[in-house]
Amino acid sequence: MMISRKIAVAAGVVGIIVLICTFACEKRGALRLSAAAPEKNGPAKQEMPAAYKKEVKPLTPAECGRCHFSVFDAIKKEGGKHRIDCVRCHTKFHAYSPRKKNYNKIMPKCASCHVSKSGGPFHGKDSRLTPCLRCHADPHKPLAIRSSKIETSCDLCHKKQSNEIKEYPSKHKTDVSCTDCHAEKHGNIPECSECHDESHSPDVALSVKECMACHPVHKPTQITYGKETLSTICAGCHKKAYGLLQKKVTKHTRVKCAECHPAHKKIPACTVCHKKPHPRSMTVDLTKCGSCHGIAHALAS
Repeated sequence: MMISRKIAVAAGVVGIIVLICTFACEKRGALRLSAAAPEKNGPAKQEMPAAYKKEVKPLTPAECGRCHFSVFDAIKKEGGKHRIDCVRCHTKFHAYSPRKKNYNKIMPKCASCHVSKSGGPFHGKDSRLTPCLRCHADPHKPLAIRSSKIETSCDLCHKKQSNEIKEYPSKHKTDVSCTDCHAEKHGNIPECSECHDESHSPDVALSVKECMACHPVHKPTQITYGKETLSTICAGCHKKAYGLLQKKVTKHTRVKCAECHPAHKKIPACTVCHKKPHPRSMTVDLTKCGSCHGIAHALAS
């Protein structure tokens, strides 16, 4: 009994000593933390990493092109007036969410830049001109328009050419359509030789530049030309008149066709050049000049 009581007393003393030591350690630790804490509350301020000290500037097209290289290349080659900073159109980027399906919401709208003088749709309100992507399928190469997709709408933008074709009918209206000449690429100007086999004059190459000097392409029968046009060009169609001038050389042979005929099919009066060759009584009726002088292309001796 005595031994058990002594053991119990010793255990109690040891427990008291442990409690006293634990309390003292906690108090000492609290004092140490209190002394080490800063005067202001909150965590100590960390130094800003160097990477975040730089000023952030808008992305340049070249920087966007590192990931969007196909778009960058398209704008570079065929961007036209859309060769501007990407961020001017794309004010929101990397914001697409498949869950939200917000593609249309974040994509730039054409009307933010392209409006008419009245503030309406750029090309007008005709339903054939909307939406913009109907013609301008890729905004990164806006003029790469597939003509076959818009043939019924050509007249909406090309009013002058459309009116000429309607007002002056020719095979360019009855035998071909816009896309037959302008093919798949909008703005394509074909060479005349793609349809016409040969030039009607040895002095004229079968090319757009040479042919259009006389034949406006959308009204080819309304022939125009300059005063310096060679007579051999006229001879391509007017073989008989040219042949007569060459067969019998007179002063008229040395005169260019375009000098007498400043407009196609215009027959000038003799007095345009020959002012008063005869008394007034003889020039009242100029249609009778040929009675003595023959025709202009084959003057009488």
